[in-house]
Amino acid sequence: MLELISKGKDRGQIAHELFIEIETVKTHIKNIYLKLNVNSKSDAIRVAKSNRLI
Repeated sequence: MLELISKGKDRGQIAHELFIEIETVKTHIKNIYLKLNVNSKSDAIRVAKSNRLI
């Protein structure tokens, strides 16, 4: 999910690519933000790259 976000894909594109509902994508993104302790897409990407998650 983080990899797709970092490639600039929006929620709809991620849902289509992973064959899941948009609401599921929103839930996963919310949980990722909570675990990384961030509030934005750019912060999530920065933290993920600095921790070598992507």
